[in-house]
Amino acid sequence: MSTISIPSMPHIDGIAHRRIRVGDLEVHVAEAGPASATPVLLLHGSPVHWLEQAGVMRELAGDHRAIAPDARGLGWTTGPADRITEASLVADALGLLDALGIDRVHLVAQDFSMFAGWRLAFDHADRIASLVALQSPHPWMRPTAAMLRQAWRLWFQPVIAAPGLGPLVLRSGRQRLMRHLLRYGGHEVTGVALASFLERMRQPDVARGLSTAYRQLILPGMAALPRGPFDGRHLAVPTRILVGLDDPVLRIDGMGPWRGTAGDLEVRPVERAAHFVALERPDAVAAAVRELSAAAPTGA
Repeated sequence: MSTISIPSMPHIDGIAHRRIRVGDLEVHVAEAGPASATPVLLLHGSPVHWLEQAGVMRELAGDHRAIAPDARGLGWTTGPADRITEASLVADALGLLDALGIDRVHLVAQDFSMFAGWRLAFDHADRIASLVALQSPHPWMRPTAAMLRQAWRLWFQPVIAAPGLGPLVLRSGRQRLMRHLLRYGGHEVTGVALASFLERMRQPDVARGLSTAYRQLILPGMAALPRGPFDGRHLAVPTRILVGLDDPVLRIDGMGPWRGTAGDLEVRPVERAAHFVALERPDAVAAAVRELSAAAPTGA
């Protein structure tokens, strides 16, 4: 598990990289901060990789151990990606913690990683000291009329999910669909991050991986929301949900009532952010992590 250099990997000062065997995967992991510090596991969303969390990692590196893996089928993680489901991502996260020898961790999850994030918080609370959820509804939300009126903005989801078509559109030509996703809510990803996200998605295996994630995880997960998979359950893990104020679909005032209970759950708006909260406001994410880790240390 020594540090490695990977061709085309973006270089960020203070962040090292290694591969770790987890089940049937060789997981690429980016790390920052002292190995003995409080551990934080940062899971990225779509259509990106670990670099989405790099700003948060650097904010935390002085007093936390920040660990950002690439999800199954994405980034530089290699191995079977024919099944990308909530259950497989939960198993991958727990397997990585076991491989690293970490009993409990503070969790940050963005976008599609929140399907696994909620499952970890509800079903594996002994491993999760706290949760910062980025661009996620609360776990008991139902789709509201206001959200449904904006659903047309998600037209790309079935396109990406389509076998054959989705990977082709993601990786081919000028990658117009990828560029559209990276301008979501009018906030454009630029610079090294844009170049890296586009370059990695040009790899056929990665494009197929994202298509599989939409087909097997994201669309089924959204379809399950009206059935209330967590209804009536108590959320024991201290949690902060951060929502970018400029997101055109997910609105705090449209999430509706809780249909369960929580010991410590707050939903907070984040100014000057749309979908990619970790990229746009790493300071806000790091502040939420520090607040929760101070109250719930992993050694407790």
